Amino acid sequence: MFNSYEMTWGDAEQYCINYDGHLASFHNQRQYDSIRRFIVSATGTNTKSWVGGTDAGQEGVWTWSDGSRFSFVPWGSGEPNNLGGNENCMDINLNGQDYVNDEACSQKNAFVCAKAL
Repeated sequence: MFNSYEMTWGDAEQYCINYDGHLASFHNQRQYDSIRRFIVSATGTNTKSWVGGTDAGQEGVWTWSDGSRFSFVPWGSGEPNNLGGNENCMDINLNGQDYVNDEACSQKNAFVCAKAL
């Protein structure tokens, strides 16, 4: 489910939980590309969107909010950089670009929810 309402990462995760899901995770290039295509299909562009990655529990130790194993991540060059010391949440499509970025969790973005079927 893609939601164009802009929310903080925590509010977006709670929204997804309310629908028995979590912010989306991806574990290979195919899944990542699929999420990006889904966003374009829903919005007509590569809208900056929250996904389920976070290192809020321990700086530099990234996890998925759905509890799945954290492995594949196509970080942008120099990312994650924890700019300003408070970038603990993951978004994709920063400025429409094809990479993953760490961002301040208080930022308001669109988001992608996913749930197991």
